[in-house]
Amino acid sequence: MRIIFILIFLVPNFIISQTNTQTDFRSALTGENTNFGTSFFYNQPSKVILGSAYLFDEWDNDGEIQTLTGERFLVRNINLNISRNAFEAKINDNDSIFSFTFNNIKQIIINGKSYKNYFYNEDNRVYELIYSGSDFTFLKGFSVKLVTGSGNPMVNRSNDKYVKKESYFIRSVENNMIESFKLSKRSLNKLFENSSLDVKRILAFIDSSNLSYKDENDVIKILEFAFGK
Repeated sequence: MRIIFILIFLVPNFIISQTNTQTDFRSALTGENTNFGTSFFYNQPSKVILGSAYLFDEWDNDGEIQTLTGERFLVRNINLNISRNAFEAKINDNDSIFSFTFNNIKQIIINGKSYKNYFYNEDNRVYELIYSGSDFTFLKGFSVKLVTGSGNPMVNRSNDKYVKKESYFIRSVENNMIESFKLSKRSLNKLFENSSLDVKRILAFIDSSNLSYKDENDVIKILEFAFGK
């Protein structure tokens, strides 16, 4: 398996010249033809907006793009634009951005976490893969909304602000159906009915390990015990 390092700082002039047009990030760097996304300029808003529409607070993230054909590409300064539902990479200090589509991309790994794009029920979204089992995948989705400020001093919100939210989902391997899932005892107990282990044994494990139904890391441990790693 080849690993191709994408050194985006070495070729900024080529990429940023393709403003608002469909371009090929890989061909820009290697001369090969694989359509990965679009490059464009990102203009900062003139008014002050608190927070960010991006998943990560900082841009110094190294990402690995894994393609459907088994290749791997390493990209610097990558982030997830939640409002655009797209991964973007900063090309230089002038706020030029390359936006990745998921054409020929299997998944993107950032900071040791895997992200995939799924389309279901007219909704196209990037999810973080929390747990993968033989029958289902446990996912985390992200959303962001802009809350407008108010001139009312009683509201104590003079500036607009981005508010980010995380939600959990279960994706069926059998029919690719994606359903909302709450981190709760009731939801997990219902899920345990599909485990090969006796439910009482799973509940005993949760109790003896002092695990929480509402803590993501604890839920991962529970799922690994109930359905295997």
